[in-house]
Amino acid sequence: MITPMPLPFPRDAIVPQMSLETFEYHYDRHFMAYVNKTNDLAAELPGTLEDIIRNAYQHNTALFQAAGQAWNHAFFWMSLSPQQGSAPSGRLAQAIARDFGDFGTFCDKFAKAGAGQFGSGWCWLVADASGMLSLATTHDAMPVWIDKDLTALLVCDVWEHAYYIDWRNDRGGFLTAFITERANWDFAAQQYDAAVSGSGQWSYPQ
Repeated sequence: MITPMPLPFPRDAIVPQMSLETFEYHYDRHFMAYVNKTNDLAAELPGTLEDIIRNAYQHNTALFQAAGQAWNHAFFWMSLSPQQGSAPSGRLAQAIARDFGDFGTFCDKFAKAGAGQFGSGWCWLVADASGMLSLATTHDAMPVWIDKDLTALLVCDVWEHAYYIDWRNDRGGFLTAFITERANWDFAAQQYDAAVSGSGQWSYPQ
């Protein structure tokens, strides 16, 4: 049994990039539906949400989809910052400059990667164990770490329910607003340090 992770900020904290109406649908209906479906299918299963996802992968499609979506959404909540317009600093900023050229170029590449994801999915900033950064997109409910030795630093939801109320079909505009105005760089820096130290990435709260 997993419990719904509360939003780590007030529901109106991401306005104007994400409206209160968006969160009422996104959190109360979509996220909660995935949590409830996971519990319906895995009520008697032990372990963490990450354990449930790994065990269901390629064995139980319905459970994998529900649990993967619950985890991805929770990580997306953590990736959002109520502090508008923050930027990376320290080791992570240096790594972005090394691997993407500069922050502006990185933001452009992130938005283009997410906009180019065909259909529903997720756009990720990830690091490998050496600290090398890259961008990745995954389809549907797939967590980026399920079949790769990568640590997720940030994610943006590119399912239409994440942006259509506020941005209509401008997925690229939504992605640009996320990465330039609302990305939680303090959280990303913690995940980067975990990737380099090998201490393990963020886990869904029990």
